[in-house]
Amino acid sequence: MAPESEQERLRRLRDRQIATRDPQSKQRQLHGKIARKQRGAVEAFSLGKIWSEIPSMWKGAFFGLAIGALGVAIVPLLWVSPWSLPCAGVIALFLAILGMIIGRAADTRDSLKDLMR
Repeated sequence: MAPESEQERLRRLRDRQIATRDPQSKQRQLHGKIARKQRGAVEAFSLGKIWSEIPSMWKGAFFGLAIGALGVAIVPLLWVSPWSLPCAGVIALFLAILGMIIGRAADTRDSLKDLMR
């Protein structure tokens, strides 16, 4: 048993000496640390997070335009007239602007709440 453990000890000693003489070992350690930090800093892709960072003004404009687009599709079906499509377009534009104004008001309210804290 003694010669076998002595051989094992010598092998470990030799491996340790080779590792200390390896000029790339410090560089590999540094690259490993950098890679770990970078993986930790990268966040997962989330549509909810992206949506929450969009200002309410633009969200309101989007919702207003979506409702207006729905109106552009429905109004000509209900009101058969050459004026139905232009009127629906004006209503869509009006709803988009109204949504933008309401969203801007919500953004202003949130800004004022932040200032009051």
